[in-house]
Amino acid sequence: MAITRRKFLIGGGIVAVAAGAGILTPMLTREGRFVPGKPRHGFVAGTEGPLPQQADVVVIGAGILGIMTAIELVGRGLDVVIVEKGNIAGEQSSRFYGQVITYKMPDETFLLHHLGKQRWREMNAKVGADTSYRTQGRIEVPFDEEDLVNVREWIDTRSKNVGSDIPFKTRIIEGAELNQRLNGAQSKWTIAGFEEDSGSLDAEIATFVMADYAKKLGIKIYTNCAARGLETQAGVISDVVTEKGPIKTSRVVVAGGVWSRLFMQNLGVDVPTLPAYQSQQLITGSPTAPGGNVALPGNIFFREQADGTYATSPRVIVAPVVKDSFVYGYKYIPLLSMPDFPVHISLNEQLINSFTEPTSWKMDEVSPFEKHRNMTALPDLPELNASFEKLKTEFPAFKDSKLIDQWSGAMAIAPDEHPIISQVNEYPGLVINTATGWGMTESPVSSELTADLLLGKEPSLNVKPFSLYRFS
Repeated sequence: MAITRRKFLIGGGIVAVAAGAGILTPMLTREGRFVPGKPRHGFVAGTEGPLPQQADVVVIGAGILGIMTAIELVGRGLDVVIVEKGNIAGEQSSRFYGQVITYKMPDETFLLHHLGKQRWREMNAKVGADTSYRTQGRIEVPFDEEDLVNVREWIDTRSKNVGSDIPFKTRIIEGAELNQRLNGAQSKWTIAGFEEDSGSLDAEIATFVMADYAKKLGIKIYTNCAARGLETQAGVISDVVTEKGPIKTSRVVVAGGVWSRLFMQNLGVDVPTLPAYQSQQLITGSPTAPGGNVALPGNIFFREQADGTYATSPRVIVAPVVKDSFVYGYKYIPLLSMPDFPVHISLNEQLINSFTEPTSWKMDEVSPFEKHRNMTALPDLPELNASFEKLKTEFPAFKDSKLIDQWSGAMAIAPDEHPIISQVNEYPGLVINTATGWGMTESPVSSELTADLLLGKEPSLNVKPFSLYRFS
């Protein structure tokens, strides 16, 4: 999409708002750069040998969305090939926070999450391996009185209209139960929302286990094999063109994460998303630390992992200013003032890089994907370090905890924060599954919806809120 003068001025308002709020200097010093990386703590080898000449379906992207979609399609009797520009789970799918929750989810995405929890509870038995999934329970203390009122209303509404036979198990807790679940807290918390059946997945394990399972099902996953684009005949998809050659197919799923927009741009299809990063860290645990998943005011968040370590994350999103910010940035301005999940703007060389990155190329040319095999964002170390200190102050049980790792993951976010799970009208036989910060939670169900759309079946859920064209 071309940047008109009007779009440049309107979209640039996101920068003006930030500067007017007195945060231009932090924008220039805050991390948010996109740099080469590798999968975190895990590795699953890709399929060896030459590409197949044809497949029933080609899935582009070997993150959790691509892998789960391929598994779903194989379960429906199709021959599926995955092509991946870098490594399996080389980017966001080995860097997620790992909470599988429904808490405060809006109507549009609630069932994606509610059903997703149920699917994950059955996953270990399905794949015959430990995905790291645990049902552990999650506590979130409201950050103010208005938040508490909203939570009460949300729980009341959901209790009366779950939309599923799977029980809804979120309630308000206080008193002795709250004190017991926040054992050792220094603050006198009086009330909280408790999601009894929330789940936990570890970034170091889950996607890699699912990739192994996919390979056991016969799914071929070709790594370091970027998809450059599609070819058509008589308006119908005929081939996926990769750097290693074409694969004949009439059905394609794009699950490229933060790269989906760029891939679709080369096809002349606009996918309105902007990149965003969330920093996280892993620390050693303590026998006296409270378990489960906890979110407290003051930017204190932790989740116990399967091995007894703890994932912690300041609840802050870093959004780099890029060329596309001048197209869509104004639509994201309301997110800057969200009290429970603030967005920080970063201004760095990624802005310049975004203007020099090609958005179109020929099928016999090296694509940007071949130049960016496994990318990650640099972590926001000041935010991480500050949140770690707050955690130790609030829960002295963590005072001797050691830092194991710090990282940041990149994701693409749509203006309404809902995923894009949609047929692409311009290319019959093409479905896109992208633009979510909740890929692990949603993937078991979003993969079912993707398969339904690809095969022309009536989706099991309402997919209109996830349509690519809802922004038109």
